Amino acid sequence: MEEQPGFGFDEFSVEMGDFEMRKVKEFERVWKIGYGGSLTTSMVPYGGLIYFGCADFFVYAIDPANGRLVWKFRTEGSIAEGSPTIHEGVLYVGSFDQNLYAIRAHDGRLLWKFRTRDMVACTPRVDGGVVYFGSKDQNIYALDSRTGELLWKFRTFGGIISEPTIVGNKLIMGSYDHNLYCLDKRSGELLWKVRTQGEVHNANAIPVNEGLLYFSSFDNFLRAVDLETGDIVWRLKVGQYGSCVAPVIHKGVIYQACRDGILYAVSMDGRLLWKYVTKDNVGVPNIVDDRIYLGSCDFTIHCIDLRGRKLWNFKTNGYVWWRPALIGSKLIFGSWDCFVYCIDINERQAVWKFRTSGGPSPVPPANEAFELVLKIPKKTEEEERKKTYDLDMVEENDGTSAYKSRITYQVSTQYQSKGKYQIDSDEEAF
Repeated sequence: MEEQPGFGFDEFSVEMGDFEMRKVKEFERVWKIGYGGSLTTSMVPYGGLIYFGCADFFVYAIDPANGRLVWKFRTEGSIAEGSPTIHEGVLYVGSFDQNLYAIRAHDGRLLWKFRTRDMVACTPRVDGGVVYFGSKDQNIYALDSRTGELLWKFRTFGGIISEPTIVGNKLIMGSYDHNLYCLDKRSGELLWKVRTQGEVHNANAIPVNEGLLYFSSFDNFLRAVDLETGDIVWRLKVGQYGSCVAPVIHKGVIYQACRDGILYAVSMDGRLLWKYVTKDNVGVPNIVDDRIYLGSCDFTIHCIDLRGRKLWNFKTNGYVWWRPALIGSKLIFGSWDCFVYCIDINERQAVWKFRTSGGPSPVPPANEAFELVLKIPKKTEEEERKKTYDLDMVEENDGTSAYKSRITYQVSTQYQSKGKYQIDSDEEAF
């Protein structure tokens, strides 16, 4: 083998192809987000206002014209990952305090709340007078949307963070037990399920097109599944750290964002068309007028065209992962730096900023569930010893981040049991 310069492996040399990322435990980082002012949901426009949840325990309603606060409602836990849903003037949102809340959208008045047995970090869905959502307590719930009365619940074998998808009488949701479930939305009866090799964590609704649904998993595969039978039609490997979001379909192209910092453009029959690479985990894109607005944990909002070419970007001081909202020429999105930003997409400049309470929320290392494996053949007893390697990695940033983090990867080889491979970085990804 040829020695790879810059790695400092003086006892043996490796090719880049001898590295492999392996998932070694359940991905649970989202559940560990701590208290703080970091923006952890998408911006939801409704009735002339913008609504969002925050890790400071509050739901906010602000005026998109000037960023002024209209009202805020306090829960007793962080509001993370699961965005508010608004239906017929009522806002539904889950909290880490184990409750789903129904709040009057125009003034923030509580209508009812329903308590589960664990954290709620799922974007709810309302259909036919019923609100559907999941909880970390492993249950899918169906409630009367007016009263909060329980209609039915369905038990899986893992926490649920995926947004429900409803097609006809079918309710489709993923679980951390590695399954995608299709239930009868009226009774909660199981119709079919698809087994994967990783947690199914789709923070946004799964798209359905011409009888097929498309979803991703932490096993690094994008799948097309027959809506009626649950049969897998095709699958394509994308990413290396799994995906927390479902794909988005636009003009006959599937766009899949992955935790390796890449947006993949895929044909409807499962062929890779192109890739757009950022420096960190990317979230749900918003595609409007042939422009893709994409947040990334590289602290940046990226604007690209439908061929994957960068048009412009806008830098913040924190992760920008959640789906931005576009109102006219104003792009509105939240950042981990505790600000909501409004930028003019024509001028590409900030119009206003809104500050939440507290500092950036603590969060565990980005890839704690993954192990870096060195695929090196066994040679001597000396080589079988446990080793630790430290590698300094230079990241481009503006030096204004208010917080630091440390990304830790476990390292092993095919003949080692375990070890550590550590990288110091100013940034980390979900």
